[in-house]
Amino acid sequence: MKILTFGGTGFVGSNFVRYAISKGHDVLVYARSMNDYTKALQNIGANIVFSYDNYLKDIDCLVYFIGAMWTKDPREFEYLQVQFPTEIGRKFFQVNSGKFVYISSIGVSENIESKERPIAEESPHGEGLKPNTLHGITKLEGERNISKFPNYVILRFPIVYGPYSRILMWRAFMWLVSHGIGLKNDNMFSVVSTRNTSKAIELACKYKRSDYFYITDKEPANLTSLFSDAVKAINREIRSWLPFSVKLIEPFKSSHEMLKMAYDVLSRELVYSYKKAERELNYIPEDVRIETFKEMAKYYKII
Repeated sequence: MKILTFGGTGFVGSNFVRYAISKGHDVLVYARSMNDYTKALQNIGANIVFSYDNYLKDIDCLVYFIGAMWTKDPREFEYLQVQFPTEIGRKFFQVNSGKFVYISSIGVSENIESKERPIAEESPHGEGLKPNTLHGITKLEGERNISKFPNYVILRFPIVYGPYSRILMWRAFMWLVSHGIGLKNDNMFSVVSTRNTSKAIELACKYKRSDYFYITDKEPANLTSLFSDAVKAINREIRSWLPFSVKLIEPFKSSHEMLKMAYDVLSRELVYSYKKAERELNYIPEDVRIETFKEMAKYYKII
């Protein structure tokens, strides 16, 4: 396949680009400038492009990764998660009948009305969803716009972990692990490795119909299990377990979207089902948690 990515130099996007190239796909990465991240992808075979209009008619799949988590400006959220993907989608479908894959987030269902756990996506698109963060609200708005296009797949990812992350959370996590410190909390939530996100995106590009799916690892996690798996990956042990209460971040949750989402995830059972994706996309997640933490440890130069 010939795949064009928007946001392909970011965390999830760059992992997918590497995965897709390893599978023999021709990958184009739209970028605003050449920097260390684009050079790294170019060195493994990605085609870096600085305009996209001339490429839209020749690709099989367009994957939109761009998110706005690092800004507080509502206009940035609206533009990057709603207006820009909608604009690209319109241009794409004027010249192409291929697949548009929109990478969304479980942020759209942070305040879901359903009490059913795990949360399934069998209801009509957007039904019962009342996101309570700017990220979730605009991602859902973006989903609704994309769902008007003739050939789309929307993928909702929970917390994503893997190498090449520039997210402070994962740097702090790996630093604690490397120093034998673990945070203990048994509230269950869904996570997904970059290996499984990449596998799901590849399958979505080939999907013949339009739909939306939750994409998760085989099993949900909690902080205790994540720290336990991470120390196994680097062949060490946790010497100090620190109890972690969500009350510690509650006073700060209004200061940033990431903290608000972290509070939502850790304070309730945000556990999602991948069964629809398994049934429709033939998505069967791999059990690669320890292997992925080992890759992260190498990336952060811990091992």
